[in-house]
Amino acid sequence: MGFRKRAIGVTMVMIGCPSAPLMAQGAVDGGGDIIVTATKRSDTLQNVPLSISAIGAASLEQRSASTFIDYAASIPNLGFGYTGDGAFSARTISLRGISGDNTTGFYLDETPVIDSIDPKIVDVDRVEVLRGPQGTLYGARSMGGTVRMITKQPQLGETAGRIHASLGTTRHTDRPNYAADGAINLPLGDKAALRASAFYQYDAGFFERQFAQGSNGAPGRHDNIGRTRSWGGALSVRLEPTDRLSITPRLLYQKSVANGFPYADATPADLNPRDLVQRRPFDIAEGGSDRWYLASLDAHYDLGSASLISSTSYFNRRVYETEDQTGVISAFFLDPFGAAPLPAAIDQGVPFKRFVQEIRLVSSDEGALSYVLGGYYSWTRDGEYYPPVPTAGLDAATGGALGSDLFFSDAYRNTVREPAVFGEATYKLGHGLSATAGLRWYRITTTNLGFQDGLAAGGRIEDLADAATGGVFPTGRPFRLRQSGVNPKAQLSWKLTPDDMIYATAARGFRPGGVSPAVPPSPALGCAADLAALGTSLSAAKFYKADSLWSYELGAKTSWFGRKLVVNGAAFYIDWKNIQQQILPPCGYQFRANAGAARSKGFEIELQARPLPGLELDAALGYIDARISKAGSISALRKGDRVLQVPDWTSSVSLTYTTAIGDDAHLSTRIGYSYVGESFSANNDPFNPRRRAPYELWDARLAVTWSRYELALFGKNLGDRRANLADNRSISVETPGRARVVVNQPRTIGIEMRSSF
Repeated sequence: MGFRKRAIGVTMVMIGCPSAPLMAQGAVDGGGDIIVTATKRSDTLQNVPLSISAIGAASLEQRSASTFIDYAASIPNLGFGYTGDGAFSARTISLRGISGDNTTGFYLDETPVIDSIDPKIVDVDRVEVLRGPQGTLYGARSMGGTVRMITKQPQLGETAGRIHASLGTTRHTDRPNYAADGAINLPLGDKAALRASAFYQYDAGFFERQFAQGSNGAPGRHDNIGRTRSWGGALSVRLEPTDRLSITPRLLYQKSVANGFPYADATPADLNPRDLVQRRPFDIAEGGSDRWYLASLDAHYDLGSASLISSTSYFNRRVYETEDQTGVISAFFLDPFGAAPLPAAIDQGVPFKRFVQEIRLVSSDEGALSYVLGGYYSWTRDGEYYPPVPTAGLDAATGGALGSDLFFSDAYRNTVREPAVFGEATYKLGHGLSATAGLRWYRITTTNLGFQDGLAAGGRIEDLADAATGGVFPTGRPFRLRQSGVNPKAQLSWKLTPDDMIYATAARGFRPGGVSPAVPPSPALGCAADLAALGTSLSAAKFYKADSLWSYELGAKTSWFGRKLVVNGAAFYIDWKNIQQQILPPCGYQFRANAGAARSKGFEIELQARPLPGLELDAALGYIDARISKAGSISALRKGDRVLQVPDWTSSVSLTYTTAIGDDAHLSTRIGYSYVGESFSANNDPFNPRRRAPYELWDARLAVTWSRYELALFGKNLGDRRANLADNRSISVETPGRARVVVNQPRTIGIEMRSSF
């Protein structure tokens, strides 16, 4: 009942004191609409018949935003959680109740990357969040929607730059946070310009690790666990050899290194950690690194009535992490023999590479007919590897019963090739009415190969294809899965006035199938029997098919009182079939399978009001009812169960007031509130999903600007709420009786300064 009262309160604010799309659908910076490129052409946010949230650069600065959670928690009907292994590569994003791996696209400029990355908010022009399937223009893996981070581009004939520095303190830390970044734009003659940016960020760790036995045999403790250092930058050049042609090569780089994980110890029955102390028997350092870079080349040629655009990019990422698995080794191998614990660690590497080429023809918007036609090709190689890290003395401690000191090792690799052609056309029927139709044809080929070894795999499996199928494929031949199809879209929009629009959309979204690492066939593990009990087999568990959905949306974008009030909203219904779900049999080896169906329905409302000079009130409210509509025979979810990792309610409110305090100085105050409702996780126990409690986040900022400078005092998570972002799935296996809960940064207070020239 607590939230329902708060939700009603937020709704009353939105109705009684209308505001606008919280940085969103009607989000405006500097008094004018944000220009977005969600439809592969530039247009104002209010003119695009889509449910979009757009946060401009000024709004990001007002939030002192530096990471994903700084803006994501306030986007209506956006959910996120840590559903994968480890920390850096574990986060997934859901939109409108469509959750899971590869359901939400994440773009850096023109390049589809992977939704677990967290680019620092440095030299960013805006963030766009597109709700609803975007399969026509953005292809696979955008069935729930798409998040786009658009960076600032070089400007010809302009010498400009900025610098920024911050210093802060977080509760439960013993040292400060600090960051510095800067950007510069330089003309290179009349026909070229360069833009460069760089940053360094240090976030102090707010955990403590206590251990019973260190390297000297004595107990001890370490502070500053979970400390993260991040650095990187970008370099781009814009060339305009003619008035019609522009070419922009660009390189982005980022690396983050952590000396621990942001996991608080709890119990499976109660995911509310009592403190931020990680108690362990041995002093085993956890943590890892996340390094990625993106190289791209964009070209734009003006044909007069249309533009020809080419985007070429290569994305490369490597995550490597280490986890303490002492508790797992003890529980499964040592305790049954009455043996004492042994120090044990497990490592995991997650490489990811993607090449993308897209060419599209975009017409002008001057005539009755406008269109986007394009061709697309991507090559992706991803996977994982667990290097062999034996637990010294393990076999000896069991009297030789195990026959090995190696718990687990594996390496597998997926290669995905995806050509596609797409088109979307809009025809103006007259009297403000327009009809849009789109179609995308795709063909996806996935190959997979690898091996497993160790006690957890029941011994070495040299060839997964041969092991899982009993020799159906020749030894050494990789698994291969081919799939093709079309993605349609239809839409009607009606411009009632230059500032008001209603629209209706029906669109299909899809997520490609794939090949999973094999479930080990060892009789000692019992996985084959477990799968048979579920009505499947080792060979069937190797493959999963595409799932798809149809989304139906009715929306409106409106402006009132000379654009002092903007109110946007949309209602939706989604029918999701053949859902890809993670299945965890009793033997402990999960696999992905198609199981059942779901439906998701709800709405989002976003408002922005400027009732008085200098005063802005923003608010947003989202609601999702996403439930299983058909149970799968091998899934633990039953009809009527909620779709996992999806918060029911999301809301946010912010108030910003700016006033002059002299001839050239201004004082700006902002207070913000975000609410994320409850959700459920089956990361570690699919038969008993664990409740993720709702959480609230308060932030505030007080800034003085004068001349070319700004000095600000900011606070994040002022209520010091410990948000449950997931019960971590673990690189190894969850230690029996101990859940590890991913939590957010505690209350943080700081100062920051900006200067521009």
